Amino acid sequence: MLQMLIIGGGIHGVHLAHRLLHDTWLTHDDIRILDPHEELLHEWRRCTRNCGMQYLRSPAVHHIDIDPFSLDKYAALAENRQDANFIPPKDRPSVELFDRHCQMVLDDHRLKFLHLKGRALKIQKRIGHVSVVTAEETIHARFVLFALGMGGQPLWPHWADHLSEQGVMVNHVFDPGFWLKDIQADGPVAVIGAGISGGQLALHLIEKGFESVLLVSSKAIQVSDFDFDPGWLGPKYLDRFHRQSNDQRRQQIMAARAKGSVPRDIKLALDKATALNQLTCIVDDIIDAKCQNGGALLIGRHGRYDCQKIVLATGFTENRPGNGFISQAIKEFDLKTAACGFPVIEPTLQWHERIFVTGPLSELQIGPSARNIAGARHSGRRITAAFSKESIP
Repeated sequence: MLQMLIIGGGIHGVHLAHRLLHDTWLTHDDIRILDPHEELLHEWRRCTRNCGMQYLRSPAVHHIDIDPFSLDKYAALAENRQDANFIPPKDRPSVELFDRHCQMVLDDHRLKFLHLKGRALKIQKRIGHVSVVTAEETIHARFVLFALGMGGQPLWPHWADHLSEQGVMVNHVFDPGFWLKDIQADGPVAVIGAGISGGQLALHLIEKGFESVLLVSSKAIQVSDFDFDPGWLGPKYLDRFHRQSNDQRRQQIMAARAKGSVPRDIKLALDKATALNQLTCIVDDIIDAKCQNGGALLIGRHGRYDCQKIVLATGFTENRPGNGFISQAIKEFDLKTAACGFPVIEPTLQWHERIFVTGPLSELQIGPSARNIAGARHSGRRITAAFSKESIP
């Protein structure tokens, strides 16, 4: 029987596995990471490539290794030294460097051998352990860690669903299985959403040879170097946050996220592309769309816009991740949720004596950083501190 089964092989799942091996008595025989993809970090890499992300928004100290300066040390090796490794502010690393560093961590610490390919369908309560059912097997573990991201629930505007049903090419940049490389550069393409994903995507399409790119958003592009104020990483804001009710915490989380914003370097690149007539930025609220000449006519409150293809960069729904699996777990274990549907958890990030959470599911404890790489590191410190022979039954 396993000691810990981690459900989700993204940034959070991989970092937590690494930290549990490093900071607790658990060994490689004790842990497995359940993930449906061919390799760990698959979805992270697919989504960053789809967006054409060149630099992370996170600073260099946020990565999947243990030592905060591991990425800096890796970049300083002779074979890795490049002027393009980091950009300001806070030494934001290139995606290429970050990915190679991730692979180094996976290889050096044998984390890929923890991977079990499969999708959790159901979890069952047992005496002294839990059982997780997949299509192929039932896995028994003393503890389980839900490391689920938001990737399974991209937000589609109502008009986009209708348009797709009429045969117009509409994709969401975060749709499972979607690869931007499969879209051909023939005809105008509209990117919907001018946050960091939309901004990077528009620039990426220009690089791919699209001659007419429209970037459409309901408000003017906002500049914010980070996803949230760095004060949320420590007691400056978290002390007060933890004194509040769950409803107040949810309100603060929503207010603190710099949703629909881009870092300064992306804004400058978008402005340059606009000046060169490579990009048309449209500030309008799209309320409807029609199929027209094999393409689409987008209908806004202030105008109408023609395009052949549409790529949505509208983020994710704000629903609790995990869909039916988490709903079944709540019923099976009688788990407590807040009015927003997210877990009410202990400071140790325990939802039940056998269940830990990280990522979006930990938001009501970790705060606005929960979904980010910084949130993975914060979760790792809390969970490993709790997971000791003295404190775990």
